[in-house]
Amino acid sequence: MKITGIICEYNPLHLGHKKQMERIRSIQGESSGIVCLMSGNFVQRGAPAIVDKSLRAKAAILCGADLVLEMPVTVSLSSAEGFASGGVSILSPFCDALCFGAEDADKASLLEAAKALLDPQFSDALRTELSKGLSFPAARQAALEVMGIDGALVAQPNNILAVEYCKAILQQNCAMEPLPITRVGSYHD
Repeated sequence: MKITGIICEYNPLHLGHKKQMERIRSIQGESSGIVCLMSGNFVQRGAPAIVDKSLRAKAAILCGADLVLEMPVTVSLSSAEGFASGGVSILSPFCDALCFGAEDADKASLLEAAKALLDPQFSDALRTELSKGLSFPAARQAALEVMGIDGALVAQPNNILAVEYCKAILQQNCAMEPLPITRVGSYHD
């Protein structure tokens, strides 16, 4: 039986999240397990969750999760990099895959961008772009372009987190398989 992890907030849980769990079961098999690592009463951007964590966990179970674990608040309130790294660290000992939404769900492209961010040449390219007065996001995109990677990949919020999940999997040398699925629309606006 395969166990797939989802790092989530479910603030609130919506039909897209339910569809993600259904998609996992269609890919991994009906007998596969789904473990959600969910933010508690505070979510990644530092705001209080709009619904109590126990109600969000119950909703996740009712939509198909087999187990919901609470993410430590120090991970929940981290940057995208810390959020992804902490989540991967917690789930990797018992999950075979990590499923996440991305505007561009091409696993090869996401892994290529993650590898580039880990390449020592990226730091030099980033410093060069930052010295031009660019903001960090714009400099990161430009530095990836210098390295021959499509910088637009890290211009959208779900892709940014997807690349960070892939980067954490590579950095931590864990056996979890990235399982990106297309996420349509943005809930960050």
